[in-house]
Amino acid sequence: GVFAALMILTVVTVMISRFHLPRPQAIALGLLVAAIKAGLVGAIFMHLWGEKRLIHKFLYITAFFAAVLILVGIDQVVLRKRLLHRAPVAEQRPTENK
Repeated sequence: GVFAALMILTVVTVMISRFHLPRPQAIALGLLVAAIKAGLVGAIFMHLWGEKRLIHKFLYITAFFAAVLILVGIDQVVLRKRLLHRAPVAEQRPTENK
């Protein structure tokens, strides 16, 4: 069953690339599918499904910090255009009465 799910998700990943979505949406969908596949592999093949609670807590902490790093990266990509755009100095000052 897990093998079939991994094959179906691989086909889904290929289909996502065929839709020619904008790059951010394609990357987000591809990462979502990859995360699901990684979860299946970790849970079943690496036997994380039946591990003790301590192992699960470390896994959740790691996933939390990975999500924080991803969110910081997304924030940097979104703000990069704003940070690099410089307005002319004349537009920053109020008009002077002559």
